[in-house]
Amino acid sequence: MFNASMGFALGEDSEALRDSVRRFAQERIAPQAAQIDSDNAFARGLWREMGDMGLLGVTAPEEYGGAAMGYLAHCVCVEEISRASASVGLSYGAHSNLCVNQITLNGTPEQRARYLPKLISGEHVGALAMSEPGAGSDVVSMTLRAEKRNAGYVLNGSKFWITNGPDADTLVVYAKTDPEAGAKGITAFLIEKGMKGFSTGPKLDKLGMRGSNTCELIFQDCEVPFENVLGEEGKGVRVLMSGLDYERVVLAGGPLGIMAAC
Repeated sequence: MFNASMGFALGEDSEALRDSVRRFAQERIAPQAAQIDSDNAFARGLWREMGDMGLLGVTAPEEYGGAAMGYLAHCVCVEEISRASASVGLSYGAHSNLCVNQITLNGTPEQRARYLPKLISGEHVGALAMSEPGAGSDVVSMTLRAEKRNAGYVLNGSKFWITNGPDADTLVVYAKTDPEAGAKGITAFLIEKGMKGFSTGPKLDKLGMRGSNTCELIFQDCEVPFENVLGEEGKGVRVLMSGLDYERVVLAGGPLGIMAAC
């Protein structure tokens, strides 16, 4: 039996956050939403504005410019931004959760200090790259290879369907360091735009969410220093799983926002 006295409110803090984000999203994002998709163009100008609002580092520590809030707050932000624009909401989720949150959870103090401030301010755009043409959720089947050399690692292979790929400055990328070790042979790396041997393929022309750019990532003898390992060598699956459940919950806010706008 339905009990009318049951409360489903998220609490005063979450509702106040929702009001603030909704106001921003409806005033600054919604009026551009149709044009963003029509132009098939990433709304880079909004990144600085979202950074100023404190939206790009919801779960990151304050010392790096983050808001130090929880995943419920992050869900609310994804929902309200997606209500205004599905494209911006998808790119926002990939940036703030798949990239920023993974660095927050697994980065060394030096890595956090190097990457988080610019990602959180909106100066830089973030992405995560796991999928390949022959490996999606089957992580162990990935073929991107990372071979250890004297100065670091050399990556060869590709990733595909990468949200924010054409625009990203910092990317969390998973590669095989030991092909014979299965799940224990995968390592996470922090890749930067401009690294020697790293490039992006043509932007995909999609049917929907066209303002959230997607492309192939290409690694041809890409040189990555040892200090760009995220977590530990061979512990990439642990890095991946440390954020996966949070990612599922937070990104679920996107469809909620889209449905609310219908």
